[in-house]
Amino acid sequence: MLFKRFYDDNLAQASYLIGCERTGEAVVVDPNLDVAQYVRAAGAERLRISHVTETHIHADFVSGGRALATATGATLHLSAEGSSQWGYSSEALRNTHPLSDGDDIFIGTVRLRALHTPGHTPEHLTFFVSDLSRGHEPAGALTGDFIFVGDVGRPDLLERAAGVEGSMESSAANLYQSIRKFLRQPDHLQIWPGHGAGSACGRSLGAMPQSTLGYERLFNWALTQIDEREFVRRVLEDQPFPPAYFTRMKRINRDASATQRTLGAIREAGVEELTRALTAGAAIIDTRPAARFATSHVPGTINIPNNKSFLIWCGALIPEGQDIYLITDAESSDSVQPLVADLAKIGIDNVKGFFSGRAVKQFDADHNALGKIPQLDATALRDLEALGGGVTVIDVRASDEWRHGHLPGALHIPLAALPDKLAELDRSRPIVLHCQGGGRSAIASSLLKARGFDNVANLGGGFEAWANLGFPIVTESQARDSSPDAR
Repeated sequence: MLFKRFYDDNLAQASYLIGCERTGEAVVVDPNLDVAQYVRAAGAERLRISHVTETHIHADFVSGGRALATATGATLHLSAEGSSQWGYSSEALRNTHPLSDGDDIFIGTVRLRALHTPGHTPEHLTFFVSDLSRGHEPAGALTGDFIFVGDVGRPDLLERAAGVEGSMESSAANLYQSIRKFLRQPDHLQIWPGHGAGSACGRSLGAMPQSTLGYERLFNWALTQIDEREFVRRVLEDQPFPPAYFTRMKRINRDASATQRTLGAIREAGVEELTRALTAGAAIIDTRPAARFATSHVPGTINIPNNKSFLIWCGALIPEGQDIYLITDAESSDSVQPLVADLAKIGIDNVKGFFSGRAVKQFDADHNALGKIPQLDATALRDLEALGGGVTVIDVRASDEWRHGHLPGALHIPLAALPDKLAELDRSRPIVLHCQGGGRSAIASSLLKARGFDNVANLGGGFEAWANLGFPIVTESQARDSSPDAR
């Protein structure tokens, strides 16, 4: 048996190619839109991709399952499990092979056996992988978004991203039962999850690429001896705010409405188009490092640095259907093309062009109006508040970070939720944004500036800098004790 893992750092997403070297057949599980990588890998091993499948309806990237099956002539297998409320649409299941609990996919002497593991989603399947030339017992399990290293898949997305009201607690209970069923497997079973650290499909995923069921029994909180009621409470607590694009991805992947588009070469645009794009309300994403953006940027642009979180924040902050331009340090389209291909993986395929430093310099020469974002240090913020500065402090961290300690009087708005909260903010007051170290709040600061908030600053060093200086911090228990209901 040949086993190959593909990992996309920008999506924190894993997919797998499994082949039978005896017959030359292969299956790909959970492919993303970069289908060429699987074809190349199979060819290098003299394998033919004869089957394609996925563990569930993905929320964080456009599935490449149908595109890969079409490109290779493979059979596409999709889960027939789920419910009338949520599962693959009839259109999506057309010309596919439906999979139910206990069904098999054979690739020569390799068998994938489907186990229905609802909870993260109702239709979710886990695949037990057996090399029948060695024995019928599975060597490992492709767990998708069911069991991760150190955590389990979040059961709230069906409600919070797909809009199925009142489904969170029942999904959490289903997840608990799926885990109990899975725990009947032996300790040596290898766990091959669909995501790693950095994914928003779980709360605290580990960075290790794989684990074993025995190890997870010891160190994964969700697999310990815990009753259902406590599990439901804990698994729903402090789940990160789902990025806005999750809703779109769920719909696209459920209905098979994604099309494999050939992306044309990205073109460099000039200062005249930059001016027109700003006037037309296009989304102009400055991908340079936050420190450079803070020092000098084109007003009306949003800073989302090109790092491992780029796709998550683009998907969370850029409205669907908006024309998009990129500002980059690159001087050639070849350097920008991979970024455009990455954006297509989350359904953003309307990038109209990019602006290099040449256009930014010319904009400055024409308008003399480049913007800046002040960087406030923790001591200056403390002194400002002590003087009654009337500052609104916004904490854009995740719920669990906030709960473990936050600045007194701060307003909590996770970064992914910020676009929907702008109308509630007082534009007349100075606003200081912060996160843990300053990265997410730099993005948030640029968003507010682009939306017309004038008096905006970023807390340099974030919460860490504040805490390291010994300045006051409020914990959740202190906040409860000081609330009117506690008195």
